[in-house]
Parts: sequence; C-alpha cells; structure tokens
Amino acid sequence: MRVAVDLSFIRPDHTNGGTESCIKNLIKGWMINGVIKNFVFFIHEDIYMEYKKLFPECQFIRYKCRGRHKVRTTWFQTFVLPRLIDKYQIDVLYYPTYTTGYYFNIKVPVIVNPHDIQFKFFPEYFSRLKRMYLNFGYSHSLKRADKIIAISNYVKGTLQQHYGRQCGNKIVTVYDPVDFDNKKAKEPYGIKKPYILSVSSIQKHKNMMTLVKAFEHIHNDIPHKLVIVGCKGNGMESISNYLKENNLSDRILFTDYIKSEEIDWLYSNASLYVTTSLYEGFGMTPIEAMGRGVPTISSMATSLPEVTLGQAIYYEPAEDDRILADKIFKTLSKEEISINGSNIVEHYEKSIIAAQMYQVFEEAL
Repeated sequence: MRVAVDLSFIRPDHTNGGTESCIKNLIKGWMINGVIKNFVFFIHEDIYMEYKKLFPECQFIRYKCRGRHKVRTTWFQTFVLPRLIDKYQIDVLYYPTYTTGYYFNIKVPVIVNPHDIQFKFFPEYFSRLKRMYLNFGYSHSLKRADKIIAISNYVKGTLQQHYGRQCGNKIVTVYDPVDFDNKKAKEPYGIKKPYILSVSSIQKHKNMMTLVKAFEHIHNDIPHKLVIVGCKGNGMESISNYLKENNLSDRILFTDYIKSEEIDWLYSNASLYVTTSLYEGFGMTPIEAMGRGVPTISSMATSLPEVTLGQAIYYEPAEDDRILADKIFKTLSKEEISINGSNIVEHYEKSIIAAQMYQVFEEAL
C-alpha cells in the first residue's frame, strides 16, 4: 500500500494549531511502527527544508506554486494533486484537514479529516461570504470522501448534525495522537517556577479572559505566575486592557509562539494546567499536560470531558471566573488533585493512534 498525505494546508508561519501537531505526531507514529516507507508527502517548497530536517526518513514531493497560501493550496489540490496520483502510483490519499480543493475525480480512495466545524458554532467570527465559502468547502470534501475521520465522538455528532447527507455512514472516530516525549525539553528564557500554564491561542472562544480574571482573584494568595503560550487572536485586546487596569502585567506572561522543546519543559514543570475553552473538537493540550502527570483543570465544554477520559478536575459554568479561581486555589493547595495520567498516555500514544489510522487506510483500499 502506498499512501499520499497532502501537506499543502501547512502555513509558512505555522499557525495551523493542533492540525499540524496532529500530522507531525502521526508521522512519528508511522516511523515507530515501521511503515513510513509506505508514505509520500506532498509539500510546498516554502516548508520543505524544515520538514526534511525534522523527518529525514520521509519521502517528500516538493511542488512550487506562487501566490497567497490559500490560493496556491486550492490550485495545487484542484489541478496538480490529482495528476500526481498516477505518477507516484498512489493507492490511498489522505487529507489531514477539510481542505481538499475542488477536484472532479480522484481514482483512489480519499480519506478526509475535517477536525471540527467551528464556523457553525461561532459564525460571528466570519463574514457571510467566508461562511458560504467554508460551507461549500466542507460540503464538497465530505461528499467526495470515501472515509471521514472524526477526532472525537463529539465531532462525529456535529458532522452528522450539519452534514449528515454528505457524510452518510462514512465516519469513523480516530482520536488525535499525542507525543508525550520530553527528552529534548529546554528551559525557555525568562520563565521561572512556580507557574500555572495554559497553552492556547487567544481567540474569544478559548475563553482566556475567564482564566485571567480567576487568577486576579487569587494572585495575592499564591506565589505562582500565569504563563499563557499561544498566538494572539481576537480576544487579546480586551485582555491587554484588563491587565493594565488591574496591574497584572508582571504576573501574567504571554509567550506567543515558542519552540516545541520549550513547550515540553513548560508542561513538565508546571504546578497546574488550566483550559477554559468553550469549544474544542479534540483538545490536545490538557491531554499533553495530564499525560505528564500535571494536575489539570478543564471546563466541561464540548469534547473536553470525553477526550480527558473524565479524569481532569472539572469546573462549570465555563465562564464563571470565581468558581474557576476556587478550583485553582484548592488544587494548588492539594485539596484536589488529578488522577495519574498513565492511562492517558496508553490511550493517545502516537504509535497506537498511527496504527489505528493506518488500519483505516487499509480498510479503505
């Protein structure tokens, strides 16, 4: 079996979030399982050298295409990629996102992993034109797919709810793989223990203002700083204003993008991990923390109780900062602790999930 993986979705600035982490972890898992020789990866020349350095064992097929990322990706997927199927004798084609271009026909089984349909739940983030574009793209890719991967049963349900006709009985749940290896952990400059950690983009649905306000309630009673790792988004302006008004800038640190080995160090040395998200198709970051044995507080929103296997410390309502503040204080005081994360590792280990995904490819073929 020869499987092609379309990496054209990866942006040069790596703002793909969990989707890119997922494909990297799958590659690592396929390498561990000894099947990486059965894969080819189509990749834009902008990021080819970076990925070749990360994964020298992989067979990458470079392509050149000018223009903005979205335009060149659509062009490649629609007009170029279908012609490469025969050239490289591909048996199965895997798209790690809903983005598949607008091809008319591909001769081999197509597997699509849409991850989530956030625009259906937060339409206010998108213009009417963008919503129409996204809806058409999802509808096309799901209809054309031979198999559809849902990254949680929650996502499976929402896909069936909004795209039941296009999905039919093609959906299978395969959770995202997680890499718990921290052998290359490196201490980031300027961050000292003790600290509370959250790894999240600063989008409004991530609900980070609730975490900031919760920390403000108890910051005089604990020695910890709050470290938030992730790219800034549409929720950052209100948070910045709040920090200035309440003189919290020296206690709350936003790191923006940092290297993976530095994130590994932050996970491994955190006193506590917190996720306040209002919407997650999967929610990889609390799993990464729990797998390293870090006490983890989570909201009860969407997929989070499912993917954390009911073993985090939960609070609700998700936007109640005082209830969250109480949970944080009690957890740091050892009044509440997370369950050991060993079965989290067993459930999401990258080689196990990679084997499950490989089985989906074999069944599709």
